Formats: sequence, C-alpha cells, structure tokens
Amino acid sequence: MRVTKPVFTGLLALAPLLVSMAAEPAVTLTIDVAHPVHEVSPMLHGIFFEDINYGADGGLYAELVQNRSFEHAEHLYAWGTVNRDAQGTVTVESGDPLNAKNPHYVRLVVQDAGRGFGVANYGYGGIAVRAGENYLFSARARAGADYHGTLRAVIEDETGRPLGECQTTGLSAQWQKFDAVIKSSGAAAHARLVVLATAPGRVDLDMISLFPENTWKRRPNGLRADLVQMLADMHPAFMRFPGGCIVEGMDLPNRYQWKDTIGDIAERPENWNRWQDAIGDQTAPQYYQTCGLGFFEYFQLCEDIGAAPLPILNCGMACQYESAQLVPLDQLRSFVQDALDLVEFANGPATSEWGSKRAAMGHPEPFHLKFLGVGNEQWGEPYFDRYRVFRAAIKAKYPDIQIVTPAGPGVGDRWWELAWTKFRGGLPADLVDEHYYRGPRWFLDNAVRYDDYDRAGPRIFAGEYAAHDNGRRNNLRAALAEAAFMTGLVRNSDLVTLSSYAPLFAKAGATQWTPDLIWCDNTRVFGSPSYYVQLLFSRNRPDAVLPLKLAGACLKADEFPGRIGVGTDDSAAEFKDVVVTKDGSTLYHSEFSGDSSDWKASGGAWAFVDGALRQTAVEGSAHAFAGDPAWSDVTLSLKARKLGGRQGFVVSFQAAADGLPTRLLLGSNGNTQNMLEIGGQLWSTYQRDVPGTIETGRWYDVRVVSKGRSIKCYLDGKLVSEAIRRNVQPLYAVAGLDRKSGDVVLFAVNPNEKATDSIIDLEDVTGVTTGSRAIVLTSASADDENSFEVPARVSPHEEALPAAGARFLHTFPANSLTVLRLNIPQ
Repeated sequence: MRVTKPVFTGLLALAPLLVSMAAEPAVTLTIDVAHPVHEVSPMLHGIFFEDINYGADGGLYAELVQNRSFEHAEHLYAWGTVNRDAQGTVTVESGDPLNAKNPHYVRLVVQDAGRGFGVANYGYGGIAVRAGENYLFSARARAGADYHGTLRAVIEDETGRPLGECQTTGLSAQWQKFDAVIKSSGAAAHARLVVLATAPGRVDLDMISLFPENTWKRRPNGLRADLVQMLADMHPAFMRFPGGCIVEGMDLPNRYQWKDTIGDIAERPENWNRWQDAIGDQTAPQYYQTCGLGFFEYFQLCEDIGAAPLPILNCGMACQYESAQLVPLDQLRSFVQDALDLVEFANGPATSEWGSKRAAMGHPEPFHLKFLGVGNEQWGEPYFDRYRVFRAAIKAKYPDIQIVTPAGPGVGDRWWELAWTKFRGGLPADLVDEHYYRGPRWFLDNAVRYDDYDRAGPRIFAGEYAAHDNGRRNNLRAALAEAAFMTGLVRNSDLVTLSSYAPLFAKAGATQWTPDLIWCDNTRVFGSPSYYVQLLFSRNRPDAVLPLKLAGACLKADEFPGRIGVGTDDSAAEFKDVVVTKDGSTLYHSEFSGDSSDWKASGGAWAFVDGALRQTAVEGSAHAFAGDPAWSDVTLSLKARKLGGRQGFVVSFQAAADGLPTRLLLGSNGNTQNMLEIGGQLWSTYQRDVPGTIETGRWYDVRVVSKGRSIKCYLDGKLVSEAIRRNVQPLYAVAGLDRKSGDVVLFAVNPNEKATDSIIDLEDVTGVTTGSRAIVLTSASADDENSFEVPARVSPHEEALPAAGARFLHTFPANSLTVLRLNIPQ
C-alpha cells in the first residue's frame, strides 16, 4: 500500500477542518480495494407497484375518463347529463350488453336534440389537456332504428369553451367501436369530455375513452410518459406487480386475477379496488380497477425500462386482516393452474395456448419471466399448506422459476418466527419476502440487521419498506434512515438479493397510504427524498462489496431518562403498588392511599379508589404520569388489572416532557399481543414480542427493567418483550467496486445535525484521479420535503473531486447521503 500526504477534497477549507478534527477526531473509513468480499446482487434495487393512491387508474394508466364502462357501484359516477336546449333521458342499462364481463352501458333517449343531448365525464378530478396536442377518443355505440344523427365528442374547458371536437357517423343497431382524434386548441387543468347525440332517437354508449396521443412510446391504451420516465430514470432491477394487498383482495372474489387483465380492454372486467376501504377516514368508495394496465402492459413496461418482472399471485387466501377467506386445499387446482398459465403467457412459445394470447397482443417473443411470488403477506399454517402445493406444481413444470415466499406481514413477530422456523427446518424456499414499515430510528438501528443472519437458509427479498416519520409525508429524515438501512442491504447482498421501497405512487388528494415514493397530480410529478435515495443506490450499484472498516469518533451514548406512567387504549383498568428502584434504592413508592397529586392525567376518567389509580372510560386513550424526568436506569414494578374494553393496559417509562414515551402495551392489537412502543415507533431493535391476552378482573404483576440501552419487560415474572436501543452512528457506510468503470463506490449516510469529518483510506491503490465525483443528497433541514411547488428542494447535486492520494480528508454534510465515485488508476 502506498500512503501519500492527505489531500483535501475541496468541500471545506483545510485549516478549519484540521481545527475541527483536532477538537473531535475524524472518522476513518478504510477500504480494502484489492480484496472484494462478494458480488453485489444485480437484482438488489427494484420497484414495487400497487394500485393504491390511484397509482394505476388516474395515475400511471393514461386513460383520462373515469368509469368509462359504467361499472362502478354508482354507475354514473364521474358523469353528468348535458342538455343544450334539448329534451331526453339518461339511464344505465344492462340488457343485451356489449359483453357479459362489463354488462352496464348508458342509454340516451332523445325527444328533442336541440343543440345536443348527452353526457359529460369529469375524469379524475378534471381532465388535463395541453394546447396543440392530440387526444384519442373512442367509444362503443349502437343506435335504434329511429336514430339518424351522429355522435359529437367535445373537449371543453372549465368555462364550457370548446377546445376541440370530432364527429362519428355510421351508427347501426349493432355495437361498433368508433375512433377519432381530437386536437386541443388550448390548455386546461379541469376540462371535461362531452359526448352528444345530435338527433332524436335512442343511442347506447359504452367504453367511452380519451387518451393523450403522447403516451409512453406513443402506444394506444398507454401509460403516462412523465411517470414512466421517473421509473426509467431509477434504472430499477425489477418491478413487483400488482401488489400488495390488491393480490389478496378483501375477499376471494375481490382478489386480483391476472387472466381478467389481458386481451381487449372492453373484455376486461372491472374490479372494485381493495383500497376503497383504507385507513381511518381516508376511504375512496368509488375506487375501481379497469385493469387497462394489466399483465401484458406490465410485462411490456418491464421490458421498456430494463426491469425484470416479478409478479405476485393469490395463493387461495383473501386478506387475513379482513375476511381471511380460504380456498379448501382440494379446490386449489384452478389457482395453481393460474400460476402455471402465467408463466406460459410470459415465456411460452407463440404456438402454446397462453403464449399465443401474448403473441396476439403484439409480442410473439417471450418476456423472460424468472421470478414468481406465491401470496402477498400471508402467514400461519394455512399459508404453508397452500405454499407446498404451489411450489410442487411450479417446480415440477418450471424448475428454474424462483419463488418468492412471504414471511408474514412484518418482522420480529410470531408469524415471522414461525416462517423462519419452517424455512430453517427444511421447508424449501428460494426467496423469503420480509416487510418493514417502521420509524426512522428502526431503520438506523437495523442497518446491521443482516450482518449476522444465517447464510445457510434461503435468500431474502426486502420486499416492502419505508420509514414512517410520525405521520409526516416524505421528508429527508426518513429518506436518510432508509439509506442507512440500504447500506446494510448492499453489504449483505449475498443474502439480501432483492429489495424495493413501497408504495410507489401517490396522487395528490387521493391517497390511502403515506409516505410514497413518487407524487403526481393530473399534470405534474415529483420525486420524494426517498425517490432520490432509491435512484442513487440503483444507478450507482457496484459489482462487488469491498471490505470497509469504520473507526474513530462516535457520538455520545444516548441517555434515556423520563417519568413513569400508566394508561389505557380503548379499555378501563386500575393500577396499584407502583415502585421505582435504582441500584437497590427505592426512588418512588405510591399506594394511592394518601396525597397522590403528583400524578398528572389526561384523557379518560381517573380516580383514586381503594388504594388504586382507576381509569373507567373504555373508549379513547387515557394516560397518567408521575415522577422525575431525570430518572434513568430504573426498575419499575406495579400491579395492574383490566376492568373492561377491547384491549389490555399500558405501562409507560422513559417519558420525556417534550417527547413520546416508551410504552409497554399489554393486551394490545385487540388484546392479542404484548409489545413495546419506543418513542412512538413499534417493534424497535431486536425486540421480541409474544402473543398475549389480558384477562378482565385479574391482577397482574408488571416489571420493567431499563438499563443503558437494554429494556426487558416482564408479566407475572415471564419475559414478554425486550429491546436494545442503539446509538445513532456518525456514519453508515458501505463500499463497492464498479468493474466496468474501475471506480470505488462509497455510499455514506450522515443522519446527524452536524457534519462528519473523515479520513478515507484506500488500501492497495496509489491514489484517486481526476474524474472522481461526489453525488450529494442533502437539505437545510431533516424535515424538508419536496412538493409540486418546489419539486427539487431535496435532490442530488454533483461535485467534481480533485485528484488525491490514497489517504485523504472528506467532510460528509449534516443530514446527507453521499455517493463518492472514486476513480482509481488501473
């Protein structure tokens, strides 16, 4: 190794940097360039698509008409009647339909045509059109023998001013498809499409459609070009589709069925979207799937952007959080056959049954499908019974297909533990799908999650993850926590071979879930800070991991002081014999028999009764706190009894005056589980929760021991939950080698409010040449977000780095992800 005098990279003046380093020693990152550890999985960074937040219809799918086939439960949803000095009626009919799969259509019966009588569609919050651009109108129509007019289709702006129109002639008694082009003379964000009958008589209309001509690759039935470009810019390794809970459905009839999504769009039955009933009050009762963006369009999109397809199929189970319907094992054959047929549709020759259907849609060549998921977030023995049937059939016919298998809806719970017990006990699996929706702190803590995972088991697919920062939409803090976690994914990419953030899209004003990667409205799009994290990791993915040692200054160890507390969530309970000790000494003891004014309550109905603190309201949250905010490393003991309600009770500690407490929730999740909630974040590092039910009327002994970073919680002397709180590090980093360019690629995340000075030491090289660069994602505050008004507030910028020796100084800005591409002499 040749060591030269340190050379400054140019991000700070050298003298102030040396002063800073003298006061606080620099972090040293030592990278062994000559001895790669293992290859980086080329499939590591992909994308996850689900039709949530109007991600498909009204989003990526470019159709501008909502409810084009009148199949919504409210059949004329998004439609209105247009009467221009005319007389007539509009009804929804189903007799003698266009086809049985979409049986409803609209009937116009016109007595006096006036200046036109018909219907208008208002799209998804308005139809957006641009001046000078063409729009492709189509409709299926038929007319009674008494009708001798035409159909007039007009795009009108918000004031009713026509921007462009077309006329269709030749209507007959048989259903026909009519196509025309409308050129818009002006721009409008909230236009509408008007379809008018021009003469008296009867006209039936179905599948009324309007597409921009300028879709992605100018394809009919196409996709929004700007949204696809956002995906293409990421260089995703794969694309998971169609979800997500969409796969399962609220019940089995509502499940996603891929065979309904191919062929003529008029023959694709509409499905009500599982996300109609979403989270809290964010419901969308008229949220439906046209399946215009179906499996053929999905495979085609994957091919366009260079992403491997990764479809997920229903395994004979509806959502276990909802109906939990099961297909009996002896009736599973059609579900398994759907999986086999999908592989044939994707890969089979054009002469095969399903390959011929692909060829008929314009793609005789195969799509080269290599992955297939069986189930979404299923868990428990019912899933594994069905998984075995699917796996045996798929592997018998297509042994090279890699099967994705869920480990349940989360990690660290009993369903996850059951799954891994089976996989490590002999149940074969190719890829195990783990999901993590947690707070930013969880992702920082779990950057090392896979460092010590058993390599003898199956590979891992980090299939859904996103940092949820206490209800905020998409800020830099969450994105950097995800980036820190991703350094661990790259470092362990011999084990974690696929990963994808979720969800992908969100439409402003129509969201059921946040945060999300890409935000859009009808005309605009922007990437969240998390989008740019994914983009930077994907576009700079190295070929091999290099050994990296990080040493030097660490942040001061976290302290976790705070008061104690008790409480309830949708239940009533009472508490007594509260004792706080430290190092054998009693700091606090209350039997609630005298003056207990030191307890401060909020919510609920609290009273001191028979030496206990009692809360009797069974709805809502109620909390009471006492003690010294400076308490730390204490043991809290108390007795608690549930009096009623749907859950158990809550014990709080480490409750800072200006922050969220750490809480032990006993009998939570509908009185089914005991768990920890640390600073508002569930399932913290290395936590082990267990199933738990709290009986009404029974006294329980509760003990919580907090010592340093360790938390251990006991119920009647039995350990029911534990966690380790890690210190936030000055840097989270991973290094790799890009063999094509010869670059050493260093990903470094500084999630702290101060810049981190560092020494980068490259072993076995002579130095760094010109052409090296730093790509930095940062902003003034960790709370910063992007928006339609400021879409690039948090976005990467690039800086050239001067030539340097093998050992040089570099400063990583506060709240930043930095990708250093260091050009090494060959």
